[in-house]
Order: sequence, then structure tokens, then C-alpha cells
Amino acid sequence: MSDTGAGVVLLGGGVVGLTTALLLRHRGMAVTLVERARAGTEASWAGAGMLPPGRAVQSESAESRLRSFSFECWPKLNELLWRLTSEDNGYRECGSILLADTPGEAAAEAMRWQRDGVAAEALEGADLRRRIPQLKTKWSAATWLPEFAQVRNPWHLRVLQSACLKAGVMILEQAGEAVLEQHAGRITAVRLSDRTLVPTAVCLTSGAWTGMILERFGITIPIRPIRGQMVLLQTQPGWLPHVVESGRRYLVPREDGLILVGSTEEDAGFCRSTTVSGVRGLLEFACDLSPELQSAPVVKTWAGLRPGTPDGLPFLGLVTGFENLFAGAGHFRSGLQMSAGTAEILCELILTGRSPLNLSGLAFDRFVVADMRGPSCER
Repeated sequence: MSDTGAGVVLLGGGVVGLTTALLLRHRGMAVTLVERARAGTEASWAGAGMLPPGRAVQSESAESRLRSFSFECWPKLNELLWRLTSEDNGYRECGSILLADTPGEAAAEAMRWQRDGVAAEALEGADLRRRIPQLKTKWSAATWLPEFAQVRNPWHLRVLQSACLKAGVMILEQAGEAVLEQHAGRITAVRLSDRTLVPTAVCLTSGAWTGMILERFGITIPIRPIRGQMVLLQTQPGWLPHVVESGRRYLVPREDGLILVGSTEEDAGFCRSTTVSGVRGLLEFACDLSPELQSAPVVKTWAGLRPGTPDGLPFLGLVTGFENLFAGAGHFRSGLQMSAGTAEILCELILTGRSPLNLSGLAFDRFVVADMRGPSCER
């Protein structure tokens, strides 16, 4: 079966793919989203849903630029989702505490955020204790970000998929492997096991699997799966009022008392198994922050595969050598937080050929080609 009305075809049904599909359809485009398994069940589902603030859209830093642009895009996306579904995605402004070793370190961190136009305050001693009394007394300095927000990943993905369907996006799940055919620099067909799609454009939003798709064209990009293990604890509602971050690890409280503890960073290939050492390390981290958590029930554990790149930033824009093949993949730990901005950028590139944001430092061809495939998971 051949579908000549597929319109823009997105490969990958995670948060970036679903959001881009929704925005394209909202602009009047025919859209088909293809997911190899189930939409929203890979890295997007597995994360903690943290949304750090940003206002430095003109920053020299590619990370700050994309984070800030996405932060500005979230309210408009939330409004669209509510209008289409009237469902709650868990978006809340919750504030975050960034723990520091010394008051000087906390002050320097606060100044860094303030330079980007973000409200930030250095806390120490009694001020920190009043903000987060649950912390172990050894922690005496931190930076407070009151505008820090969160969404609940499973809720957000469910709402996104519902909005896409209501808007008229065709979603093909359990599609397995997709094979792209090209002629003279244009993707002319997307072959699935049961049909062939004839696209106007194709956008790769397939996370850690993006490299596999491009290898067939002799293109190797440095993107690989990085396993992140998570633990979910149950406490009383309101026990922890704010997100707490210490380096790359964190506690993220939900309104119902659930607390996400994350996360590991492991180069384990496409293996999604949790491990004793990974879970133990996260539990030790949580209890080191607050000994009260030693009695908290463990609700569940899981792992997701983040698409890692050498600089932790995505490949975003037109794929080198093609006229109608785009990519938005490789967000590493920031896929959900940057999804609103990434989708806006991809939408504009596909529709107009112009980006609303300077893509310096995010362009597809910024790295020398390298083979970075990891080990497989033994079953």
C-alpha cells in the first residue's frame, strides 16, 4: 500500500516528535508520525520533567540559547494542549534548590543565572534551612531558582498524543524499522513493513536510534544511547516542596508525595535494564540529602536511553546533503525541557526554511564523523 497523502513524516514518537507533529498540524500541514514501538515510551517517558528557566535567547552559548527559547515556548504549548484536550500535563512552577559546597560557590552560581536574566538567589545557613528543612545539616549553601518548573512526563506525553490525534495527526505505532529512499538529495519514500509513505519532507526525531537510520546513506553521527536509571519513592504530599539538585543528580517532588530520584549516566548501549549498583547509588544519594528518606517506600525503578552527543546538545536542522530531510535528535538529558523550542524551530524550518533561533553550535554537521556504537544488551 502506498500513501501519497502522508505529508510531513516524522520518524520517532517521543516528546520532540509528538510536539513537532502537533505544531505542524496546527499550521495546516498533513502529518504522519511513525514510531517503531509505542509513542512516548522511551527516553521521553523515563525522565523527571524538569524545566529550568532561561531568558538568554541571544546568548553565545548554544545550550543557554535553546533552553531560553524553549522556556519561552512552553506557555504557548501548554495553552494549545489545554485548548485541544482540557487535560492536565502536570506543568507546575515548583522552584529548585541547587546545592553548593560553599557560600561563595552558591553566590557565583546565582550570578551566572542572573546574567542570563533569570531570578536567582544565593542561600546559606538558616535561610536554606527555612526553604528546605528536610536537608541534612551538612548542606549549608545553595542557589534558589524560583521560576524553575516541571511537568509529569507520562501525563505530558499522554496529553500530547491525545492532542495530536484530535488535531488530525496520523500516528503509526509498532511500525518497526523504517527505510528511507532518496533521489537527487530528496527523500522520496519511507518504506514500512505494511506500507510506503510518500513524504513532502521527513524529520528524524528518533533519539538514540537516529544514527542507525542515517548509516544507510553513509552518514555516521556521534549519537549514542546513555542509560539513565531512576528510582521512585513515596512520601507524604508536600513533604518536599521544591526540586533539589546536587551536581547531575536530583530529587523531583510531585504533588501527590511521589519523589523521583535520578539519575545515572551509563554507556551501556541499548540495554534498558536497571542494576543493583545503579539503584543502590541513587538510594544512597537520596538518603544522604535527607536521612528521613530511609523509611520511604520504593514504588518502582526504571531506566531510559538518552540520546547522547559529545557536547550534550542536539543535532538540529537540515541534514547535510538533503533538501527535505531534517533532524531534531540528541538532546541527551534535556529532551523534554527543550522539546517546545525544538519543535518550533523544526516547524519553521520545514515550512519556511528559516529558523527563529540562531542554530550556531546546534547544526547537523558540527562534528567529525565517528563510530560511537555501544555494546548490546544480553537477554
